[in-house]
This record gives sequence, C-alpha cells and structure tokens, in this order.
Amino acid sequence: MSAKGSIMKKLSEESKEKLLYIIIITLTIILLSRLLYLQVLKGDSYLEQSKYNSVRMEDLQPIRGKILDRNGVVLAENLPSYDLEIVTEDLQDKDRELTFLSSIIEMEKQDIENIIKKANLPIYAHIKIKGGLTEKEVIQIKEHSFELPGITVSTTSKRYYPFKNTAAPIIGFIGPPTKEDLEKDSFYGPNFIIGKQGIEAEYEKLLRGEKGKEVVQVDASGRIRDVLDSMPSEPGNNIYLTIDIMLQEELETIIGDRKGVAIAIDPNNGEILAMVSHPSFDPNLFVSGISQQALDKLYAENAFINRAVQGQYPPGSTFKPITLISALNEEIITTKSVIYCRNSIVVGNRRFKDWIYPSAFGYQNPVQAIANSSDVFFYTIGLKTGVEKIVKYAKLFGLGDKTWVDLPTENTGLVPSMQWKQEYVGENWYPGDTANLSIGQGYLLVTPLQMAIMYSGIAKNGIEYTPHFFLKATSQEGSIVEEFTNSILRKIDINNEVLDTVRDGMEALTNKPDMKILSAYGGNVCAKTGTAEVGETEVNHWLIAFAPHKKPEIVGLLFFEHSDFPSSHALAPLMSDLLKKFFSIKSK
Repeated sequence: MSAKGSIMKKLSEESKEKLLYIIIITLTIILLSRLLYLQVLKGDSYLEQSKYNSVRMEDLQPIRGKILDRNGVVLAENLPSYDLEIVTEDLQDKDRELTFLSSIIEMEKQDIENIIKKANLPIYAHIKIKGGLTEKEVIQIKEHSFELPGITVSTTSKRYYPFKNTAAPIIGFIGPPTKEDLEKDSFYGPNFIIGKQGIEAEYEKLLRGEKGKEVVQVDASGRIRDVLDSMPSEPGNNIYLTIDIMLQEELETIIGDRKGVAIAIDPNNGEILAMVSHPSFDPNLFVSGISQQALDKLYAENAFINRAVQGQYPPGSTFKPITLISALNEEIITTKSVIYCRNSIVVGNRRFKDWIYPSAFGYQNPVQAIANSSDVFFYTIGLKTGVEKIVKYAKLFGLGDKTWVDLPTENTGLVPSMQWKQEYVGENWYPGDTANLSIGQGYLLVTPLQMAIMYSGIAKNGIEYTPHFFLKATSQEGSIVEEFTNSILRKIDINNEVLDTVRDGMEALTNKPDMKILSAYGGNVCAKTGTAEVGETEVNHWLIAFAPHKKPEIVGLLFFEHSDFPSSHALAPLMSDLLKKFFSIKSK
C-alpha cells in the first residue's frame, strides 16, 4: 500500500472514533437532561401521584339509638364529646410525651401504653385513648400542643347515662369491640362501640343503626389523602322499656347500700316495672375509660352480676307454697286437713326443729301453716308427698329453668332430685334431704326473678307470662319499628281451690300485727316471708307480695343477701313503701 493510502486509512479511523465519542457525549447529555427534568422539574408532581396508589372503602359508625323508660324518660343517650387520640408515628419523644399526658388526663402512663398495644393498629392510625375529656383537659392539651406532637383532640359523641347507677344492671353499658366481636360481625370497626351488657347488648342490632361508607384515596402508607365519595350512616332505633324510672328510684332507695334485689312486675303481662341489683356500677365509667383500679374494685364487689337473674340462692320459706300445692293437688292432704305440729320432728337420726323452737304451733290447717310458716307442718307433708312430686311441681312453676327474660345472661337455679344427687354428689337421697327441700333449704337454688314469676303464677291461677323489659322500638322519626307481643310462658293445671288456699294463707300473714303495714296502700295484700340459712351464721331474707288479692296488679319482691335485719318480717315496711309508690304512680 502507498504512503498516501496509509495516511488516509489512519485519518478515517480517527474520525470514526471522534464521531463515536460525540455520539456517546450527546446521548449522555440527553439522558442527564431528562433525568434532571424528571427529578427536579417534575419530581414533586410524579412523587405525589405515585403516593395515590390505592382506593379503599371506610366504614362510618352510626349514631346509637336512645334507651327510654315506659314514659319516655331518657335512660341512655348521646352527647357531644371530646376524645383523646394518639398517632404513634408522630410521637417525637414517646416516653416524655406520655408521661406529660398522664399528668393532664389523670391516667397512668402504663394504662395509656396498654391501650396503644391492645389496639394493634398501624403507626399512622388514630388510636382512641380516652373519651369524654373535661373542658379543663381539652384546654391543657391544646395549650401544650407543641410539646405533644402526635396527640390530638377530636370532637365526637359519647354515650351518656343520666341516672348513673340507677337501673345500670338492666341498661348495661357500651365499650369497644373485642377481637372476637370483629371476627364474628363485619359491621364493626376497631373504633366502633358495641353493647357489652344488659339492654345495650341484648338489643344491639336495633340500637346500633346502619353504618355508612366513604370511598377514600390513600397513599402507599395507608394515610387518607382524599374522600372521593360517601354514603351517610343511618342512626339506630330508640328503645322504650317497661320500667318506670320513678318506681325504679323508689326500689333503689329501698335496697340502699345493702347487698340485695328488688323487683316489681305486672303479673298480667310480664312487664318488669323495676328491678334493682346491688352492688351496682355507673355505666358512664366505661364511656370515658375506666381505670384498672376502679375496675378491680367493681369485680371485687361482684357489681357486674345482676343478682336478680344470675344470683342463685336457697329460697327458704318462700318455697313452702310449692310444697303445699304438691301435697294438695296430689291429694296427699286436703284443704281441711289439720296436722298437730310439735316443736320438732325426728327424721332418720336427726332432729329437725321448727323455727319457733322451743315453742310449737300445735294444730295447723294449710292456711294457718302458710301464715305461720310452720316448718314442722311442711316437713310432715313433704315427707308424705315425696321428693319426686315436690320436684314435679317446682318445675311446673318454672324453677330450675330460665324465665327467658330479655337479658344476655340468666342462670337456671337448681331443683335437686334423687338422680341429680347420685350423679353430682355421689350419694343416695335421704329423707332428711326431702325435709330440707320441703322448706326451701338443702340443695335447692333459685333466682329472685324465678320466684317473682312463680308468685305471679300463684296470683294468676297458674298462668305465667314471659318477663320482659322491651316495650317497643321506634325510628328517629317516631314510627314504630317493633313492639313486644305479650306471650304466656306457661299454663299450670292446678285446682283453683288449691291456689285459693295458698292465697288465703298469704293474706292471713298480712293480718299479723307486724305485717299489717302492707295494706297501707289501701287494699288487701298476699305475702310470704322467707329466711334461708347460708353457712353457719349468715341468713338471707325474702319477702314476696302481690296486691290486690283478687285482681293482682303487681308482684313485689325484696331479697337481702347476708341480711342484717332482725327477721324477714322486718322487711314489711319496705314492701309497704314499694306498694304505696306503685299505686300512687298508677293513680296519676
């Protein structure tokens, strides 16, 4: 190749290399320029758009319906409220902030941390720590808002119970749903409320309303950025109860600070006009958040047990009408029979004494035996009648079974039998067991409401109605959504002469000097007292009455656990107050 050709080839190769470099540099400049445009000039826009990568549906909790008494007096309602919420992601110094917050809301720091932990929500979520903040607490939190990042106050509504402890075991209370609630019913969200006890729980679906929906746009972290669409919630229904708050307050006063039960029920339809169980609680405590110390105190007092339907006690002499009914209806004795009652009776190798021991009642017919409550009379007829027949009539009147009252929890009590004792105690049934059963002692257990229904059956010739609190439910506009239809719980086929004998004996009791006060309301009364032994030294006292005798309008029951009264007859003035209040309200 010539020298000229070699030079031309070398120049050509150098030109190619330069061109390649130029192309590479040009492309690099273009890419850098595009990157600069995307990151600097359009970066904020694209970053914002990248965050809106999800649309989801949010639930809106409806306003809960009211609970009212039979006359429209509000027992539970909703009031404007301030809630304390924490967004854990926004806390800058968690330990310092929670310590400072604790001093403002008078809540232990550990309790606040426990609520956060139990909520188990994402770090961006608003966790409710306390509801019902006071005005002072709200002002303090807002004044120190710069020192409390992540801690906010939101305006909402709260459940309010204006009568506090009064009727609380009936009404119940609300609280946040448990994990089980959330899994069982898709209606609830973590910040919803749900009925926990009493009417609030029993009629939850009527009270809670229909939840609304919001379509929201959220970012990659789950934070809500925009509301795209919404469907409002529908408020719950209002529920009217059978109770009369004026009579309820009278019964609360009668029980006072003692441990016990008071019931007033209409035997003609089963409407419960008042029911007291004490110790009780203030349901407002659960709205704002109850401290562990206060909760422990209530548990120690068994305040959450509605003794009227969950407490199980020996009925004592208030059971004696069943023993008499079984003996009369089975023709073991007649209404004219007379039994000589000594001061005691020997059964097996044990002496069973009359309550009047060492005195004795002497000759007693059935009416006198009920009025005097002669133990020896009932030992005698009980042993003649036998355990099987006594158990039969006890169950006919509903003992040992639920009353089916409209509350979430109810116990059945216990009517023991020979088979039951063999299976659960591992022993044979002895005549002494029958003697004890005949006077309402031994293994026999009842609830106070069962006894009120049993005496309703005695008052109404063997007809017992289903006891209930629900009267009706109405919409927010006032239209009736649902009404209770009275239902007969059971019809007991008992000879009228038998029930007349029992009622005559009960009225005869009220003619005794210390019991005449029962008629102070202006009419005649049928009543039965009872003293049941509990342990070695303690007693429970009962008094059950209905009035008037021939056309009963009310059955009243008083029960005192570990009573400090001198006798069950000492309850007569209290029962008189109950009857006078009832008939006074009725006359207005």
